[in-house]
Amino acid sequence: MDSITKDHYAMIEDDFFSSRHEWTWDEKLSTSSIKLSDNNLNVTFHPVYSTGTAVVKGNKSLEKGRHHYWEISMITHIYGTDVMVGVGTANAELHNASERFCALLGRDQESWGFSYRGYLQHDGKKCKYGTTFGQDDLVGIHLDTWTGTLQFFKNRKPLGVAFTKLNNVTLYPLISSTMAQCVMELTYSCSISVSLQTTCLTVLSPLQKAYLSKQFPGLRYLIQNIFADILQKPIGNSKTDSVFCFCFFDVPKCLSTSNIHVNNSTYINRL
Repeated sequence: MDSITKDHYAMIEDDFFSSRHEWTWDEKLSTSSIKLSDNNLNVTFHPVYSTGTAVVKGNKSLEKGRHHYWEISMITHIYGTDVMVGVGTANAELHNASERFCALLGRDQESWGFSYRGYLQHDGKKCKYGTTFGQDDLVGIHLDTWTGTLQFFKNRKPLGVAFTKLNNVTLYPLISSTMAQCVMELTYSCSISVSLQTTCLTVLSPLQKAYLSKQFPGLRYLIQNIFADILQKPIGNSKTDSVFCFCFFDVPKCLSTSNIHVNNSTYINRL
């Protein structure tokens, strides 16, 4: 292996073993009714009592040309008008509901949200998305900035593609809550470059990954990585192979900009 190959290998390996937390929550970019702790990884919404909807924003935008994955642990019991996770642009209106109880993420064209009640919202339109989430659940979010897809996970199991055509949008992670003393922990916030290697991860079954990891130790950095599961698609008819899978579907040509996409049948257009 020559020096160029070694350097290239080291660069790729460093990319896959990048920091567990590439970004944290930013108090300055968030509403006032929140308290951050543990190096800005934990957030408590409405520490005393709630008078409306509070929002927390990530301290970095999600860089283009990368797969981004972050995971939020729901520490407390969840109830009330709404608790949401999602993304938004720099123009998303975050401060206009501090004295109102509402489902904030996705109320306008500048944000996209997933509610603990099990629905998606964008541009004020709601659509059923699947399961709900609550205390002790891990809610994962995967943004593929190359294809422009956003999908959510519950306890590392995919819920299907939620939003599409986000590849030309600069986004920030967001979470919101109307509930008093609601606590969430950011357990992961990591990314990897979109590449041929990461694309190959989507077509490898668990058995194939185990074989490669055993026979080719140099590939373990790639296979024994959180993205090895996050980037997996269904393979064949094996239930084992599709435990972690992406539900990519064809988008009708009549739809423009970003869309809500659920179960290959329901869409909500961004007008």
